[in-house]
Amino acid sequence: MKNGNDKNRIGKIKSKFKLKFSKKNISIKTRILLSILCLIIIVFMIILVSFNVFLDTYIKTTANEELTKSTEIVEHMDSNFRPIKPPQDDGKLPPKVLSNFMRNVQDKVRMAETQSDADAMVVDSKYNLIFPTREDDFLKNVDEMELIRECIQNEKLDLNSDANTRISTGNKDYYISTVKITSIYGEQDKYLILFIDISKTLNLAQKINIVLISVMCFAGILAIFTAVILSEKIAKPIKELCEFAKKMGQGDFKRTYFDFSDKELVELSTVMNKSAEYLDKYDNEQKIFFQNASHELRTPLMSIKGYAEAIKYNVIDSKHASDIILEESDRLSDMVEDLLYISKIDNITKDFELVECDLREVLSNCGARQNVRAINKGIKFIYEFDEEMVLFECDEKNISKAFMNLIENALRYAKSEIKIVCKYNQKNIVVIIEDDGIGIKKEDLPHVFERFYKGVGGNHGIGLSIVKSIVNKHGGRIYVENGKKGAKFTILFKL
Repeated sequence: MKNGNDKNRIGKIKSKFKLKFSKKNISIKTRILLSILCLIIIVFMIILVSFNVFLDTYIKTTANEELTKSTEIVEHMDSNFRPIKPPQDDGKLPPKVLSNFMRNVQDKVRMAETQSDADAMVVDSKYNLIFPTREDDFLKNVDEMELIRECIQNEKLDLNSDANTRISTGNKDYYISTVKITSIYGEQDKYLILFIDISKTLNLAQKINIVLISVMCFAGILAIFTAVILSEKIAKPIKELCEFAKKMGQGDFKRTYFDFSDKELVELSTVMNKSAEYLDKYDNEQKIFFQNASHELRTPLMSIKGYAEAIKYNVIDSKHASDIILEESDRLSDMVEDLLYISKIDNITKDFELVECDLREVLSNCGARQNVRAINKGIKFIYEFDEEMVLFECDEKNISKAFMNLIENALRYAKSEIKIVCKYNQKNIVVIIEDDGIGIKKEDLPHVFERFYKGVGGNHGIGLSIVKSIVNKHGGRIYVENGKKGAKFTILFKL
């Protein structure tokens, strides 16, 4: 149980640790700087590693080719050539006694060095240097060969191995190859050591690596400088836009135009200014809405209060006053209902129940509900419907509300008839409600769908704004014009 509790405690600590660092935000400046530095380091590391791998491969391949070439020359001499005779004594030089075997060895050493880039020396099986010696050839760097011999001896190199081996004496690096020496005079316990000095190439590679690292450091410094400038160039506009957004959140919708050089930031500032414009307009509309609503509500309330007081003090006939109070109460009830409806109209899609309806039937039902009122006013409905069903996916309750408001508006101004049209027109459904009244004044046409805007003979200026909102929520368009006789409202729904 104790171990289980310890594991749970450790797990919780790890989770908190991860959560702490996962939520830690990094500035744009730091992110850009780290990204550029990581990119530079990765690229230069790839270049550095690739260069050294390529150079090491090149050195190894070249050394192996030269050593193989030297080995083949020596082996070729063993099978095809006789040893070169040493020069005859002309009597001037002191006599120099060389065994026939050593003459053969010298010939092989000189031939290997002449025909390739490799140097050569001879050791016995106990790693003792046999040739050259300081007495035999003063031109040779015997000290260097002694160092190579010591290295071979210390590493206990197998002299009978055919593989080329890389060794280091501390000062220099070599690739070596060994060949067992055979002679026409018989087998001897001697080995020809062929070696190639690769120190100069390695020194060059080291200097190039230093140059590459210096370039990487310079590029890193340059990257830091570039990242600071670039991040500042990006972060500064974002800070300005954040300040602008903060002001918008505090209710200051004053437009601010920025002089940005980046296309994306210009687009963002444009969108934010558009949003500020919409919010400003919406804020003003809300203020006007509440002002107009309070004004519209005050009028019937004052009327009801006045007539109630008149009844109380017997100033007016109670029957007449009661009729006025009832009429104003109905008007107030309708207004409150419309206000409640329009208050949720912006979120009306949440309550939408889309079903496929025949708009001819919806319009007919709306007309039937207003038929008694129309007959009392001497107005008849003229229907112009397509013979086939005009099907449209909509919320029947809300679309009926829109049609009903348009018909009620037409009844308010019509003289003798109201024409209701519903038909297909290419890729649209067209609904027209037209009356034969006095029409709409030219200066009123652009404002008829605005909330609380009342033209001549208008009610309380909410009905048509509700119609427009419902039509827009259904993806349609509505516009108004003066027809041949009166006002003509046209609705277009896309199929």
